[in-house]
Amino acid sequence: MANTRGGTPRSLIKAIVAGLYGVDMQKRFEAALALGRLANDDPDAVMRVWNRIFYAFDDTMSCWGAAEGLGEIARNMPRMRTKILALLRKFAADESSCQGCVWAVCRICQVDRQLIEDIRPDLERASASPAACMVGQTLWALGELGMSGSEDRLKAFLEDTRATWLYENDAVRQKTVAEIAGEALKKLRSAR
Repeated sequence: MANTRGGTPRSLIKAIVAGLYGVDMQKRFEAALALGRLANDDPDAVMRVWNRIFYAFDDTMSCWGAAEGLGEIARNMPRMRTKILALLRKFAADESSCQGCVWAVCRICQVDRQLIEDIRPDLERASASPAACMVGQTLWALGELGMSGSEDRLKAFLEDTRATWLYENDAVRQKTVAEIAGEALKKLRSAR
């Protein structure tokens, strides 16, 4: 097994990144979290292969798990946040990556609260999407980040029965948009 000069094996990094390209949302989610753990545990390994990771994602903007993986790197490597957030903004317009982009940006803001106001306009736009997955993921993010002033937006979806898959902090689950909105409202109320 080839190593990255004494650190994490290149084959492990390659397997993690390959997991981001899968069809199964749960497996993509697990690969993104694994990339984040790697960024936390062995940031030098991620930096040694950063150009390959960055350009692979940049060239294949429609890679399903690219936004999620980049988000987890930024969450765990503060020095990469600015560069990754700029790249994630490109993903916001990509239909296959926009839900993952919302999750990734939320995960970054959970550890860097100073960025929350910067992403508020992006979340407001995303909540107006016709796609249930985008609305659901955005409502989840509003609740997770405790974004005050979002109550009316959340209330507007309390009767929305569309089902969607949702990335949460610990798993991928299927819920209705109304359930997500209700949970987000509870989080906002309990944060007061």
